[in-house]
Amino acid sequence: MSLEILKNIQLKDKNQQQSLENAISIGSPSMKHEEWKYTYYNKIFQNPFEVNIDTKNENQKIDAELVPLLQEEKYKLVFVDGQFIAELSYFPQSQKFSFWNNNNVTESDSKDFLLELNNALVSDGVFVEIQDGFIEEENIGIYYIATKPNQIFNLKNKVKIGKNVQVKFSEYFINPNNISTYYNTVSQIDIDKNSIVVWDKIQDGGELYYLTDNTFVKQEKSSVFTINTITVSGNIVRNNLVIDVNGEYAENHMNGLYLLHGQAHCDNRTLVRHNEPNTNSNELYKGILADHATGVFNGKIIVDQKAQKTNAFQSNRNLLLSNDANIYTKPQLEIFADDVKCSHGATSSQIEDSELFYLQARGIGKEMSRSLLTLAFAGEVLDKLSDRNKQFVEDKIFTTLGINI
Repeated sequence: MSLEILKNIQLKDKNQQQSLENAISIGSPSMKHEEWKYTYYNKIFQNPFEVNIDTKNENQKIDAELVPLLQEEKYKLVFVDGQFIAELSYFPQSQKFSFWNNNNVTESDSKDFLLELNNALVSDGVFVEIQDGFIEEENIGIYYIATKPNQIFNLKNKVKIGKNVQVKFSEYFINPNNISTYYNTVSQIDIDKNSIVVWDKIQDGGELYYLTDNTFVKQEKSSVFTINTITVSGNIVRNNLVIDVNGEYAENHMNGLYLLHGQAHCDNRTLVRHNEPNTNSNELYKGILADHATGVFNGKIIVDQKAQKTNAFQSNRNLLLSNDANIYTKPQLEIFADDVKCSHGATSSQIEDSELFYLQARGIGKEMSRSLLTLAFAGEVLDKLSDRNKQFVEDKIFTTLGINI
């Protein structure tokens, strides 16, 4: 894939064609841009990925044994190779829950290459509208399953959540056959007053998987939003999370865990804009890095002048299991109000010999000690997940790092 290939694409939808021209004009991100200083996007862009937004998979079949999470889920919206598969999907049968699958094409002039590329080449996505008072205890799973190699898939999701709603979603990025593929996804989540929303992202694409994920959230008064972004595996993964806190007494909780080994690279960027007074945000991202893996964290909190009595806390902590692993971290605060409580911090460290000695002195083997300490480090984030997602990630930690308990 290259800009030259994009120039030869002609799209029927005028908004998509305009977005394609915008993307070409902007150009692909490079490490000369401050926001891409530590992430080499051209490593993705230069792959020979095929662009095909007309692919249809009506007869697509998935070996359920390859995706055990899919078998266990009650409510699920399933996409295979960029297309919604109705036969594999099932969602709440309630008049207050409305679902459409469409490409959600919009007019766009974002000045962002990935957003314009997504709008231009989007193949499918979800549009979920939840009316006031809807309450559902069961998780609603959104599955992106890759089976076709050397493809780029662009999916765009819109979720509108009414007042006094309680709902849980989980997104699963899955590559059961470990093929080379690239997903470029964009999600817009609007949360109305007094609603409680939990959103998990479980990214497990393997060593040949590329992912750029943009999530934009708008919160109204007294809403509570929790998002847990868990990167289990991937070649290059970039997560961009933007939250606008637009209502008084709203709060959000952002948790992240990235488990990296080999040559894996994960870049997490967050931006929280506190636009109203008496709002809260709590942010905790943790990384476990082995071999030659690289982690990047860039978190920014902006407190508007009128957003008095804001509480905003941000922390990034990293555990390096190898001398060759790298972490680049940059927490930031921009505060324009004077009556606030805000803090941020970042740490990186290795497992201390004293910690190993403490456990070994009590009869625990060295490898078992490392396993326990690694799990304990991740535990603070894992405890935010549902029991099922927590067990899945724990199993991946031990399998990936070759440790046993």
